[in-house]
Amino acid sequence: MNIFVLMKQVPVISDIKINHQTFTVDRSTAGTMMNPVDAHALSAAVTLKKSLGGTVTVLSMGNESCEVQLREAAGMGADRLVRITDEAFSGADTLVTAKVLAAAIKQLGGADCIFCGQASLDGSTGQIGAKLAALLGIGLLNCAAQIDIEEKGLTIHQKVGKGYDIWQADFPLVCSVTEDANELAPVTLKGKMAAKKAVITVLSNTDLNITADALHSPSHIEALFPASRQEVGMKITGTTEKESARKLADILFERHLV
Repeated sequence: MNIFVLMKQVPVISDIKINHQTFTVDRSTAGTMMNPVDAHALSAAVTLKKSLGGTVTVLSMGNESCEVQLREAAGMGADRLVRITDEAFSGADTLVTAKVLAAAIKQLGGADCIFCGQASLDGSTGQIGAKLAALLGIGLLNCAAQIDIEEKGLTIHQKVGKGYDIWQADFPLVCSVTEDANELAPVTLKGKMAAKKAVITVLSNTDLNITADALHSPSHIEALFPASRQEVGMKITGTTEKESARKLADILFERHLV
């Protein structure tokens, strides 16, 4: 099986700043790491490989710095590492990103199964998996909290309230996972050696031949700002405990809560 994993390098959230002139996130001084839920996507891919055979290819869009995370992926069991980079991809929104990833997957021989994290820690749109499935014309299983492998496809449990919905799809498919999907195994010494020796293939638009029109982003950001903090709850004060209790009772009666 040709199994792919989409991996994103994300900034350490506490280190990022917002540029209010360009409406972009300034990551220049921020540390980086693998998007946490992508590690669970990779773990799911390695489990599928062990069950049905095949190879696991990890794709990441970014500059040379994301090779650190790609090597981490090699240590976790990835067979092939691919970094996608081109000035033409700079500032790509989720649609353009999905188009680039779809073109790369086709260039690399197509996929039987593609795993990705349900959302990235920085953008948190949760859109890439669905858009990629639509562009490739294949099935989609979203927000998997449990994955059961079958010969012809996957069955997932998707959390809904206090219960689960169960969904099934045949290969080829895209499966986005949550952190509940599996437990991450510690990286072994063999894995660390594999990470050091790993070869990373680099693809650019010279390889993918995506037209300028297809790379045009339809998104337009009008403003970008951190979420304002809101006070949670209500503080009730009184000169005595009896007065505070009376105030609380009045509020509860007023709101028809008792």
